[in-house]
Amino acid sequence: MFFISTGASASGFQSCLNQFYAGSTPDYLNEKVTRNSVPLCFQGFATLYSGVSRTPIWSAEHLTRQRLIDAEAVGREDNFHEESRLPESMRAKLSDYRSSGYDRGHLAPSADMASRAQQYDSFSLANIAPQSPQNNRYVWRNIETVTRYLTKQYGETYVITGVTFSGKKISQLHQRVLIPTHFFKAVYIPATGEAGVYYAPNDETGRIEVISIDELALRTGIDVMPALSPIAKAQVKELPLQVSDIRDDTQDIPEQNEWWLQLIIELVKWIVNEFF
Repeated sequence: MFFISTGASASGFQSCLNQFYAGSTPDYLNEKVTRNSVPLCFQGFATLYSGVSRTPIWSAEHLTRQRLIDAEAVGREDNFHEESRLPESMRAKLSDYRSSGYDRGHLAPSADMASRAQQYDSFSLANIAPQSPQNNRYVWRNIETVTRYLTKQYGETYVITGVTFSGKKISQLHQRVLIPTHFFKAVYIPATGEAGVYYAPNDETGRIEVISIDELALRTGIDVMPALSPIAKAQVKELPLQVSDIRDDTQDIPEQNEWWLQLIIELVKWIVNEFF
């Protein structure tokens, strides 16, 4: 599990265990990755924040159809802010991102948040990492939209979005905030028992892969969902890359209420975002 080596309190994190499948947080094979890290419970998601990288390592969400319907009524209000619960020495600052050439990329997306308070929490810099503009505004935006649609289609998903730092030389913003080399989003669908991971380099190439939970562990040393069955971890759900790629395969899944209406809504949103 995670390792805490700071004076920041982890009390209250137990109330966020419902954001994880079976209440099980990610495992790291290399404990150095989580050195000087702090688990933070927010309204709507949970985060493991690194005082070494001054970024989140991951953010976890339990998404439901109703939560996302509620979120649609919350208009976006940007309110990026420093995380006051962290010691000054560990915090990322707003000034770290100014004129950096990188976007302030959410791990737990603001559009997933079902209330104004949840949305405000999502703009904490403890949930933000430096992200390539191409990746953030196009590739990752599509992935976030697809994940919301899949949640509405199947009723619920467990999602863990994280970053990795590969290679011997990692770039920094202003010699303070480490720039991730990759972003990933692991999605588990309880209704089908299937899981998959979106995995993309943090650059302008627009590349992205869909891999298994086990493959992510091989590449990064992170078991993002330890409670999943070995079969779910080994197999890869063929996750779509955009809403227009989605096909319906819910006929045999009970209690799917008007999935076709949700598909129309998401397709309209995708068309508006892409062409207007």
